[in-house]
Amino acid sequence: MKNLLIITQKVDENDDHRGFFIDWLKEFAKKFEKVSVITIAKGSYTLPENIKIYSLGKEHGAFKIIQAMRFYWHLARLIPGSDGIFAHASAIFVIASWPFAFIYRKKIILWYLHRSVTLRLKLAEKFCYKIVTSTRESLNFKSGKIVESGHGVDIEKFKFDRKFNDFGSGPIEILSVGRISKIKNYETLIKAAQNLKDRGLMFKINIIGRPVMSYDFEYFEHLKKMVSDSGLKDFIEFTGFVPYSNIASYYKRADIFINLTPRGGIDKAVIEGMASGCITFVSNDVFEKYFGNFSSFLIFKHGDASNLVDKILNVLKLPDEKVKEISSFFQESILTNHNLPDTISRISSLFNL
Repeated sequence: MKNLLIITQKVDENDDHRGFFIDWLKEFAKKFEKVSVITIAKGSYTLPENIKIYSLGKEHGAFKIIQAMRFYWHLARLIPGSDGIFAHASAIFVIASWPFAFIYRKKIILWYLHRSVTLRLKLAEKFCYKIVTSTRESLNFKSGKIVESGHGVDIEKFKFDRKFNDFGSGPIEILSVGRISKIKNYETLIKAAQNLKDRGLMFKINIIGRPVMSYDFEYFEHLKKMVSDSGLKDFIEFTGFVPYSNIASYYKRADIFINLTPRGGIDKAVIEGMASGCITFVSNDVFEKYFGNFSSFLIFKHGDASNLVDKILNVLKLPDEKVKEISSFFQESILTNHNLPDTISRISSLFNL
């Protein structure tokens, strides 16, 4: 019997950061007869019958000591009957479960794509069997254990057949999705908006995301002041939190998607934008291998608002058929490299069951 144990931070289809993992769990349920999930917190979800959720109770305000006791209780009960352990997005899950995995000779596979290289990650690398990530550029360290799997996006959720009739002739809907954080570099987007406004372009920018850490809130106030001081309140909207279950509709309404993070790992939001067929602009040249011959049109210099504006205006001048070609290429590129079934198949096959 193929039983998989998954350890994750949250199981909630409405969570804006981790709601996508519900799709992952559904796909894992197709690969294994039984899937047990230990999660720090849970919310709303509908899952197949062969998935069992064990929450540590953070959603009810359980003290950390109680969460820790529950965690090790579940590990002790579930690991002996599991055929492998999948630790999602946290090195500490590998470290904490390793003693049980060692005793019962179970493989631990870690999913990880953060830019930072911590002591925990270095330790987890020693304890786990493989580290799976979307693309090698997502990790800033070298290891023979690293395996590329794609980002695992449910293409059908985002796929949208766009018409692109008279593209650029009317008001342009621009979307950016991501946590309100300095690394997202929203200042460049605001400066670009000022430039576009001065050039007479009709547009609306929708920024979806919210601050999480304490210093993010200070940054958010800075952004709002920039918008106000630039007279852009009618052009830029901070939408804030959107449940993951509703996010696809925003991509489908947008004409253009913009991501402003520096070189490094690939943001899932970019993959979602491409999957929806949005004309997508990025400042991360890692995307060259997914943008193909359209890279020169759509990859702008990081932090360079003028360069971004030039790229946008040049694309708006393209014939509708060319824009349609870019959109279709994006969708095919994501289907080939980052679709959910293939990602889960690659991860599942590593357990060699």
